[in-house]
Amino acid sequence: MLIDAHRLQAWATELLKGWGYSEDDASYIAATLVDANSRGVDSHGVIRLPAYSRRIVENLIDPAGVPQVTVAGSVVTVDANRAAGQIAARAAAEAALALSRKTGIATAAVHGSAHFGTAGYYARWLAERGAIAIVVSNSEPIVVPFGGKDALLGTNPFAFAAPTHSVPISLDMATSTSAMGKVLVAQASGASIPDSWGVDADGAPTTDPNAIKALLPVGGPKGYGLGFLVEILGGVLTGAAISHGIGNMYNDFSKPQNVGHWLVAINIEHLLPLDEFKNRIQVLVDAAHESAPAPGFTDVLVPGEPEERTKEARLRDGIPLADATVDELRELGSRYSVQFPEGATR
Repeated sequence: MLIDAHRLQAWATELLKGWGYSEDDASYIAATLVDANSRGVDSHGVIRLPAYSRRIVENLIDPAGVPQVTVAGSVVTVDANRAAGQIAARAAAEAALALSRKTGIATAAVHGSAHFGTAGYYARWLAERGAIAIVVSNSEPIVVPFGGKDALLGTNPFAFAAPTHSVPISLDMATSTSAMGKVLVAQASGASIPDSWGVDADGAPTTDPNAIKALLPVGGPKGYGLGFLVEILGGVLTGAAISHGIGNMYNDFSKPQNVGHWLVAINIEHLLPLDEFKNRIQVLVDAAHESAPAPGFTDVLVPGEPEERTKEARLRDGIPLADATVDELRELGSRYSVQFPEGATR
């Protein structure tokens, strides 16, 4: 089913307002989710709303929560204060951007947070404002260590972005072979998955998304090492929970998740004029585009371009949602008297 992106975002905004979020916060959270859908990252889009709702009902997330921000030197610390992960991350990104314009570089550490959507959303936001950005987050353990059978780390996303004369260069990746949200999408659509994504209860690779018990690190020991770095930066350094100390988003309602995020913003103007940087990065972009494509490929892209192409198509044609996801969202909306946008289907 195809859903118009703008009407989907408007519906999500009204739904979030019904949960107690202000107009501004509801609109922001909805924008982060629909942006993920529009870029083809459906695992971090509106499919997450039912889980968000449950955690609010269980009083684990406070729609009225206000993150507490502290600045010391070139470091920002944020206590999420039970606010949504997106609201805590927004506070961190805004404070780090402002500080980086004074100090040249600023880092922000967030603790007490929750799922914040895609890390790339905040990295691109910073890049659009003249910074090079790196954003990471830890998450509940669902990824086995290299050589191990049981989950130790989360999917622990890593994102970076840099400004150009057009849209930012951006990378947003899980340090696992797949994000767990993609497994959920496969479950909702009834599709099988590659056996490289994860393992079953016996530690054996599986193509059944319903049999997945843990994911595999991307690139074996390399992804495991990168995921470990993210756990150090996003969990150990920020003061957030670590590994099994993080509450599971979907089935642990005994405590807040206490997820940690970490980001760094580098103000380019402290090193060279922004336009000069953009001219220089364009040389790199042009070199990539001029590279001869390998067999089976039509062109060579730079990081972020595949998602931008998907976004252009989905904003034009609509966002595809699995029937099971639509049914779940329709039921969720009815609980709060916010009718799902049936007229937005195509």
